[in-house]
Amino acid sequence: MVSTDEIVKDKRSGQSAIIKKTLELLKKTDEEKRLSVCEEIAKAHKFMAGLNWLCEKIREGFDLDYIEKEIEKADRDVIKYLKEIVDGKVIVTISRSHTVERGLLKASRVIVLESSPKKEGIDMARYLKGRGVEVSVFPDCAVGYAVKSCDLAVVGADAVFKNGIINKVGTLPLALCCKHLSKNCYVVAQSYKFLNDAFSDELKGYIFTEDMIFEFVPIELLKI
Repeated sequence: MVSTDEIVKDKRSGQSAIIKKTLELLKKTDEEKRLSVCEEIAKAHKFMAGLNWLCEKIREGFDLDYIEKEIEKADRDVIKYLKEIVDGKVIVTISRSHTVERGLLKASRVIVLESSPKKEGIDMARYLKGRGVEVSVFPDCAVGYAVKSCDLAVVGADAVFKNGIINKVGTLPLALCCKHLSKNCYVVAQSYKFLNDAFSDELKGYIFTEDMIFEFVPIELLKI
């Protein structure tokens, strides 16, 4: 069984995978300790809105099986929507969202930006190739070439605010290239990731560090 510490330290998996691991852990956890475990994980992954939603559901007393069904329904709805958007098209994406990758199985070709510094885009490319999708992996610095070659871009989101989204670093350059080249950049996110607040984007410093793996993308660059 996965431990709390393993989930807390997991900086490579997407939000859907983190939530799934958290639910598996909570099912093995005494009921009176579930909220504190969930809050510890949510604190470690502070940009993943779905974990805060999960904590709130537990706080309100919802059964874990019910919560899991709600998540699965939201995932299915998003995947169905994405399949309709990408059917037969050349798509650019970045990082690895388990929901996005399942929706991309209908694309004619997928260009995956590798997503430095963790390079989890390579994992997505491996998943898609294993299911018969034509895939190319581009370095993040080749985002311009990638966008020129695509019909549209698709990205996931860790949180959706009124004024934009939080997603893996590299999403902003991708969205800016799409805007410049008149290509749509679609955001695919489940309902439990939507927040009623506006995000205040503050520059924390000019020196890039390995833990700076999320960034804010304004809504005017996106199709949500």
